Amino acid sequence: MNQQRNHRGKVTICLVNTYDKLKWHDIHSRNIARAAPLCYYTGFELCLFDFPFKKDYKEFLLKEVKENTTIAEGGKYIEELIKHGKLIAVDGPKKLKGVFISTTSKPEKKCDLNVIVKNIKEGDDSVFFIGLGRRGLPMEIRKMTTYHLDITGEGISLETCTAIGFIIGRLFEKINL
Repeated sequence: MNQQRNHRGKVTICLVNTYDKLKWHDIHSRNIARAAPLCYYTGFELCLFDFPFKKDYKEFLLKEVKENTTIAEGGKYIEELIKHGKLIAVDGPKKLKGVFISTTSKPEKKCDLNVIVKNIKEGDDSVFFIGLGRRGLPMEIRKMTTYHLDITGEGISLETCTAIGFIIGRLFEKINL
């Protein structure tokens, strides 16, 4: 885990399940497996919101990702996040603390990434909601967030995993400048 973080506020990357909420699909495993090493490297917390977990999510994720994907060394980084207390699953946003930020190419409540980063450096916790799939974030999530962040600054819509990588990368880069 990257030990050279300079920020004081906690950054949480919250993947919002917009696929099937009742049944687990391979796409769930793949998205989580792709986000886990990025969160591990940056020291960010990974939150899974509204996923169809039927039992202990940590045990389930380790087994599911190891058996069904080779991404990110078959669950190694999920295991590391669990070990460091950096993986959580929630079914409601009230369990999360910090400034809520929607990530979207169509912001209604625009924000400047530099302002968010400055606040993180000064100790504010921030939760970045990323919608999985082509529908993006549900309107109820967008309405409850304080800011809407267009990470490209140009209104460019990105594929889900590209967006996850770009958002995490830009945040990490800016926080550590």
